[in-house]
Amino acid sequence: MWEGRHRALGLDALPKVSPALAVTELPPERVREEILALAEDIFKGLTEQPVITARRSVAPEESIRYEGRDFFDAQRNLNRDFLDRGWGDGFPIVPPTPEAVAEMLGGTSRARDEVTVLMDPGRGIATVEKIAINCVMAGCLPEHLPVVMAAVEAMAEPEFALTGIASSTGPHTPFLVINGPIRHRLGINSGCCALGPGAPSRANTVVGRAVRLVMMNVGHAYPCIMDMDTIGTPNKYSMVAAENEEANPWGPLHVERGFRPEDSTVTVFPCGSLVDVPDLVSVTPEQVLTTFSHIANAPLTPSWTWLRPEGLEEEPLLVICPDHARIIADGGWTKNDIRRFMFHNSRVPLGVLKNPTRPGAVAPGWKWLLDRPDDTMVPVVRDPSAYHIMVLGADAGKSAYIWDWAEPVTKVIST
Repeated sequence: MWEGRHRALGLDALPKVSPALAVTELPPERVREEILALAEDIFKGLTEQPVITARRSVAPEESIRYEGRDFFDAQRNLNRDFLDRGWGDGFPIVPPTPEAVAEMLGGTSRARDEVTVLMDPGRGIATVEKIAINCVMAGCLPEHLPVVMAAVEAMAEPEFALTGIASSTGPHTPFLVINGPIRHRLGINSGCCALGPGAPSRANTVVGRAVRLVMMNVGHAYPCIMDMDTIGTPNKYSMVAAENEEANPWGPLHVERGFRPEDSTVTVFPCGSLVDVPDLVSVTPEQVLTTFSHIANAPLTPSWTWLRPEGLEEEPLLVICPDHARIIADGGWTKNDIRRFMFHNSRVPLGVLKNPTRPGAVAPGWKWLLDRPDDTMVPVVRDPSAYHIMVLGADAGKSAYIWDWAEPVTKVIST
């Protein structure tokens, strides 16, 4: 499973030592046994092997020609080869011919060789042209290119923790939320079936797909090489929506985050899991948000927060549907009221959080709880401000709860 990871980072070879068992949940004495058994090999790898240096030379431009009985046969051959090389996501791609890439670059005024970011986890050089190539492959239109570039730049900010999100053993993926006038200009869906599939979310789908292909082909987050997700998730194919600003009684997400209403922005949220929050019977803010708190109280979520060090706290996103938003706002509640309610009601007993094999394995900020009784109620997050809030979807009492451990980042979309 780990073979090839060093090559994704530009290394020809790498001394490697692997324990027979994953040591994550082994008792301390077993961990010690596993590591001591490898001590000699570790020493040899560090002292006897030649120093390996990373190769960062850029290969000369190369054109690949695909032939077949006709155009469609040649396209099938291209898709097979791209997938074999690891360049595809499993769905048919649009051939990134020089003509198609040049047309895509018409969507921006930036130079094709401009370096936008160095993209983790593989520190790939994300030029405008490389992003455009992946946009072509995903089926984007030229006007989608600036959205993808802004998302890539947002993910490169340190607080987004892209290396962990792209190479974790968990199902983490970027969730792009689009705000501002560009929502309507590009037809990005914010209502029914905003997260797909089908014609209403065609722009959502191709933009999210392009971001994933850039993560793979520029950031080297290739499945089973750098992306070590043990199960995987369909969210990784594409996860994009516009906020339903018209149904948001508190004002748009990007304005809350410090931007002007007339700005077009993309906010990239880390998404570890999306859980449905169905409630078609509640009629008060307290009732609706109690349903949300039941979802947030799932034991795994606070348990994960409990073990995390400072800087990796839980940052949940409440995806509130228009019906639920209307009930909450009609009750006179603000976003900060929502945050305070969630903080005080999303709690679980301390005993649920304790690890039976490592009872003292807690983050420094939680150590004061170690001597408290097991029925002490512990919050899911450390502070009410950790909750992020947006409005999305169509009329019906169906919202969603998204959890993860990094911070969202917002960028202005510009050509």
